[in-house]
Amino acid sequence: MDRKGKTCYNRYVKYKNGRESPFSFFIRIIMELNYRKEDTIVISDFHLGSKRSKAKKLGNFLHKLLDNPPYRLILNGDVFELWSTNYKNIGSDEHRVIKLVAGLSEKGTKIVYIPGNHDRAFRAFFEFTFGKIKMRNEYVIKHNHKKYLVMHGDEFDAFTRNHVVISILLDQFYVLLVRINAFLKIFSRSKKSLSANKNSKKYAEIVSKIRTLALSYARSRKMDGIIIGHTHWPELMDNPHGVVFANSGDWMDSCSYVVVGDELSLEYYKE
Repeated sequence: MDRKGKTCYNRYVKYKNGRESPFSFFIRIIMELNYRKEDTIVISDFHLGSKRSKAKKLGNFLHKLLDNPPYRLILNGDVFELWSTNYKNIGSDEHRVIKLVAGLSEKGTKIVYIPGNHDRAFRAFFEFTFGKIKMRNEYVIKHNHKKYLVMHGDEFDAFTRNHVVISILLDQFYVLLVRINAFLKIFSRSKKSLSANKNSKKYAEIVSKIRTLALSYARSRKMDGIIIGHTHWPELMDNPHGVVFANSGDWMDSCSYVVVGDELSLEYYKE
């Protein structure tokens, strides 16, 4: 049972080779949203405007939050897909997401928007407050005498940071591959998606490097933990130095989010 008395299904965080991580927290895969009104929810990587964005499912999640608005909602980067968006793809589902975020703000939820590399244009407004929505490049959550640093995470990705134009071109190429893959599926029985390539050894190495740099930065800032997005690799773990690391995942594949309360939890939204 969870802390609200609702049944939930738990499993340990596992490494990609299937072994359980010795420093793992529980991940809850639940049908009901598992948070309290005083908690902070961190979500990231919606890529609104992309065909792969699960905007409708995200809207359903935000609509449920309206029934019990959390204390704070942090939109941790890549909210919009500004690299490869065909703006014809922005429709009612995307508009509904924006309206629901505004609705949460009107109900008292503090909204913080931290732009990522795919919506980096908004970083020019990082000290602005638009109505009740704060724009920041990073944010520190203070809860229960602990401090958690929230950043998008591309700051720790050397290639994306130093090769912006190449990154955009590669992203465009990836979109083309997705379209080709979708076309080929018409003639194939295969159900495997290109997102499965995230489980490759090379991608795991990149994620590991970003995690290591993020943890080192959090220790240098004397933080109790750090929460990022960027890699679309949801995870939650402690390390021997006592700094918690969390990745909120994405809303293209995993539909995951991090809850900051008396403890940190990684949740998956299921319908």
